[in-house]
Amino acid sequence: MSTPPIQAAANPVGAKFVSENPEVDEVPRFTWAPYLWFAPAVLILFLVTLYPTVFVAWLSFQKTKYYELAGFVGLANYREVLTSPEFWDTTLISLTYVFGSLAGALILGMAAALVLNSAGVTGSALRVFILFPWTLSMSVVGSIWLWLLNPSFGPIPYLIQAAGFDPGLMLGDPGLALPLITLVTAWWSFPYVMVMATAAMQSIPKELYEAVEIDGGGAFVKFRYVTLTHIIPTLGSTALTLSIIYLTLMTLIIVMTGGGPLGSTTTLSFEAFRGTIQAVNIGPTAVVSIVVLFMNIALGALYTRLTGRVTG
Repeated sequence: MSTPPIQAAANPVGAKFVSENPEVDEVPRFTWAPYLWFAPAVLILFLVTLYPTVFVAWLSFQKTKYYELAGFVGLANYREVLTSPEFWDTTLISLTYVFGSLAGALILGMAAALVLNSAGVTGSALRVFILFPWTLSMSVVGSIWLWLLNPSFGPIPYLIQAAGFDPGLMLGDPGLALPLITLVTAWWSFPYVMVMATAAMQSIPKELYEAVEIDGGGAFVKFRYVTLTHIIPTLGSTALTLSIIYLTLMTLIIVMTGGGPLGSTTTLSFEAFRGTIQAVNIGPTAVVSIVVLFMNIALGALYTRLTGRVTG
């Protein structure tokens, strides 16, 4: 009886390996579809953000005659700006305005959120009413408060005078102008903090508050170890957003004081705006814009680091 011949190996040496699963052998082909899909968004981002930023950075090394380039000057514009006492005075005013407005908005917003969050249906109705300032444009807000603070016929100076005090010049007083604009800015923006804080509070499990009550904790313990702990990341991102808005805000200052009196409300952004339309050499103005950019980046890094510590 003959034996069957020995079959050759399925994959002899030198033969091309063929997988039983054809999907393994398929090489993904490159496609332009995802890039074409996002190309319009990237182009718009480049045109409205990246290109102007690069252009201003390049302009800060130039000397200009109005908008005509007069030559490359290196770091001369930076030396002129950073050694100027007026620049550091303006920087101090800007930081005072930003952090003062932020403190006022956070305190008012948190207080409103805590009160209205436990007010039921009434709180929902009041929350809509309180949102009204945030819906107004800066020019409208400035015009309203310009009338309210008018030392001749404004309601607020009238009430101060009726109470037996001297209202002074209000926005015309170099010592009062910046605090008043800071208060107006906080009044305009605190509804945003209220909405963000309320949304964060409503996501906190009620079981945590019940656990604190079982352990004998009061309202302060609930706020400190439950509410505040859970909403700090939200407050951090909210503070970052508002800080950038405050640092670049100009309309309110233009309407209410125009940077005065005596430059007491001139911020870096307002100085950059005024220098762009009035200065012959706008190179130093470009330097001020770059400083504002780096301040925004520093604020972003600071709040990201703070909120990152909380979220772990």
